[in-house]
Amino acid sequence: MNLFDICRNELDRIKAEDRYRVFADLEKQADKFPYYKHHQDGGVEQVLVWCSNDYLAMGQSDVLRDAVHEAVEQTGVGAGGTRNISGTSHYHVALEDELADWHRKEAALLFTSGYIANEASLSTLLSASPNMDVFSDQKNHASMIQGIRKGKARKHIFRHNDLTHLRELLEAADPESHKMVAFESVYSMDGDIGLIEEICDLAHEFNAITYLDEVHAVGMYGPRGAGIAERDGVLDKVDLIEGTLGKAIGVHGGYLAGPSHVLDYIRSVAPGFIFTTSLPPMVAAAATASIRHLKESG
Repeated sequence: MNLFDICRNELDRIKAEDRYRVFADLEKQADKFPYYKHHQDGGVEQVLVWCSNDYLAMGQSDVLRDAVHEAVEQTGVGAGGTRNISGTSHYHVALEDELADWHRKEAALLFTSGYIANEASLSTLLSASPNMDVFSDQKNHASMIQGIRKGKARKHIFRHNDLTHLRELLEAADPESHKMVAFESVYSMDGDIGLIEEICDLAHEFNAITYLDEVHAVGMYGPRGAGIAERDGVLDKVDLIEGTLGKAIGVHGGYLAGPSHVLDYIRSVAPGFIFTTSLPPMVAAAATASIRHLKESG
């Protein structure tokens, strides 16, 4: 049996367990969102899609469309390279400045998706020290879990939103180790809210840095739409904030906001950042326009 046979057998098993996924061939209708065209068996029918991540319908907004048209006329379509070569346009720089301001942080760093932002950032930071512990909420997103797995830190899972359990794990860890507590604001499966202020206070009591995933909250909460941490007035307590451009913002990509030297370190050593073609300038332009609109429309 070769590798191809293994793949075929595993697919058969997935199908037998009724876990095989069939993609719906959908075509978004910008003028009728959230109605889509569903292409199937040679025909087309109109369907109502309730599972879109475009929470605020910004993907159809004239604010974003105008920004895309202007950027395409100015720069063309693709970025033309990685950020280290020729892929850093003024649109990327402006978007990172906008994101840093949004979250009241020194700087921000763009990634090609929210998943990559978590995977690259966490794996890089959790490999920076030979003596490090990471404490991860039980219900963290798969991208956070993958980044934590790839990192070299000792891994501890605390029960969801359980401050008592988190304290027990922090107290049991090496008092001299470097520590990180990683958690979310809005958890995607249950829709509940992380105890941001309480977790940050506890983490800082043990000199641990805090890493907050706000992907399901950015654009949706807070006076300027920066997320739950802004809504609750605790942006200053969160050390690192990760977010996506692919949900409420209405486009594509991900980012991390925090201290400038930390992001400079990730920029300098993370393979998931270094070796990836950067976001198309038109996408960066649309994201910047979306964030500027959301900051003022809350």
